[in-house]
Amino acid sequence: MNDSGTQEHKPRGPRLYHKKSRTGCTRCKQRRVKCDELRPSCGSCSRHAVECVYLTTSQASSTASVRSTSVTRHDSRPPGHSTASSSKLAPTYDDVSRQSPVNSASGLFGNEIKPLVYSPNGPGFYSSPSSSYVTPTDNGSDVDINLPEGPWRRFWELRLLYNYYTYMSQPFSIPQNQEIAHMWQHEIPELATRMAVQQNRSALLYVMFANSALYLWKESTDEKERIELMKLQQVYQIMCIREQRRDIDDLLVGMSQYALFVCFTSIRMVAHSIGLVQTMTVDPWEPPVQWLHMGRGAGDILSLSEKLGSEHAQRIAAFEKGPPDLSNHKELITYDHSSLDWLLEHPAGPGSIAAQEDHELDDENVRWVYESAMSYICTIHKAVADGERDFAVVRRFGRFAVTVPAEFTKFVEERRPRAMVILAHFMALWIGFEHIWMIGRAGELQVRGIYKALPIEWSSKLDGLVARFKPPEVGRLS
Repeated sequence: MNDSGTQEHKPRGPRLYHKKSRTGCTRCKQRRVKCDELRPSCGSCSRHAVECVYLTTSQASSTASVRSTSVTRHDSRPPGHSTASSSKLAPTYDDVSRQSPVNSASGLFGNEIKPLVYSPNGPGFYSSPSSSYVTPTDNGSDVDINLPEGPWRRFWELRLLYNYYTYMSQPFSIPQNQEIAHMWQHEIPELATRMAVQQNRSALLYVMFANSALYLWKESTDEKERIELMKLQQVYQIMCIREQRRDIDDLLVGMSQYALFVCFTSIRMVAHSIGLVQTMTVDPWEPPVQWLHMGRGAGDILSLSEKLGSEHAQRIAAFEKGPPDLSNHKELITYDHSSLDWLLEHPAGPGSIAAQEDHELDDENVRWVYESAMSYICTIHKAVADGERDFAVVRRFGRFAVTVPAEFTKFVEERRPRAMVILAHFMALWIGFEHIWMIGRAGELQVRGIYKALPIEWSSKLDGLVARFKPPEVGRLS
């Protein structure tokens, strides 16, 4: 056995005695281990690939009567997760504290949350400095996306969190199932904050921020604020995806204790991607494949969590069973779709040359993919006809991407006319739910966009849908 002197120099082990470090990073102090005080990231934080935070007390300017404590943060993750740093990425404490709304009597935690909006003539606190958003690299990689630390970021995160709890935790006028409502209002946000603080896992918190920013973007009437909010939701979504990849990797190696966290993050990511459909370009039309891919990924994660036999499997199963109960995937994609079979027929008629040259449906798997999507659409038609409540129908919208075969997304990306027609008939179901913020005008916009993007001979398949909101005298744009 080594003596205490030898133990003192071991690089690992939280129970060692050593000379206290007064200028070490906060993580080492919390763990009660010696910090080597390397900058920008100490050795311990680098090994664990976590953020390294040093607290430094600086003297305020000669005219100030108070001292302020500034926090310098550095991302110490491996090279694949590096972030850009700049001393001017955000306003300094002194720059913003004098006019910060948090310091006012009706500040961020008061009753006057609505006035805390972007003011084009106000202080720079509300808008990000020009270098705040670290943009993606040219090859499309998102690993360099990040937001700088500082009062500007703290203000927005507090506002986004407040907005989530106050206006978004119950998005439907009619209360949902008590268990599901508790999950959205309490369990998910509490898990998000606890995991971020205790485990340095922020994916769920980031997607909540993104979703809250999207909600505020929709509610805002100030163009500059809307631009800022759209940037925020984009960056927080990318940061969420980056963190979620790490968490999924941990889940794959058997860390099942994170199963519920990863599943809740996936569910919230799908909800957010549904909300983004209303923001997509429709002239020219761009397929809403991000939402479709998100749904498929969430379905895979839910299945994986069940196979792991996690202790949280019961909570995950409770979400899938709703109401409505959407756990029986086979039933949803084998429902009677005969009322929509005409969508598969070639518009030129069975005897035409064009129809004879159309061999897409000769592939039985391709036909099955289309019929599965139509079956799911028909289940929603029935739910609406039966008077199912809004929250249940919207859950069906979200499960479309989870349940319908993954090949359907591929066909939409390839802009196959049949896939576009079927997608338009699905999106048309959204038109009656504009009053729900995450749906908005997405249904109408998608139908319009698909109608214009379709080959002219296929447009007749959508004439009945377009007639709902397009004046008869307005012809098809060429």
